[in-house]
Amino acid sequence: MEKTPIEMIKILPDEEFSTVKLFVELGEKLDCKNKVRFAPAHKTWKCVFSRTKPTRTLFTIECTETKWHIKACLWYIDAYSDYFNKCSEKIRNEIINAYDCKFCNKHCKGGAGFTFEGKQYQKCVGCVFYFSKLCKDDWYSLISLIAKEYEVTNNKNRNYL
Repeated sequence: MEKTPIEMIKILPDEEFSTVKLFVELGEKLDCKNKVRFAPAHKTWKCVFSRTKPTRTLFTIECTETKWHIKACLWYIDAYSDYFNKCSEKIRNEIINAYDCKFCNKHCKGGAGFTFEGKQYQKCVGCVFYFSKLCKDDWYSLISLIAKEYEVTNNKNRNYL
């Protein structure tokens, strides 16, 4: 039986559920397609939220009964660098210190390139931008970053913030 994203995150404690629910609601607001599945190798539930046109993943919620995190696919940070620069040091550090792109396979498109404080970064999108254990304000900042990513790739340029 397939689960909905809300059914998937109901395994989390109440305080965690309410935070993760914000991301489910973001996926709904952005009219994302979602796909819930169980990964037996890691004993983890995953819900991928994707744009339909153009098709691409925006973010993934991964959780077990005891922990959860968000994997954000932020390809175009330079397009909203003004907002990125205003994010907390914790969020900026998570992104800046993520894995560098090493063109790990023949399908690699070169990762996410961006400039921060005059330095160029090229981060592996397949392995990076995992967020967990953030404060409430940082979760809201991450939601805004994902919405900014959506806006950059959305032909209609609607504002969902």
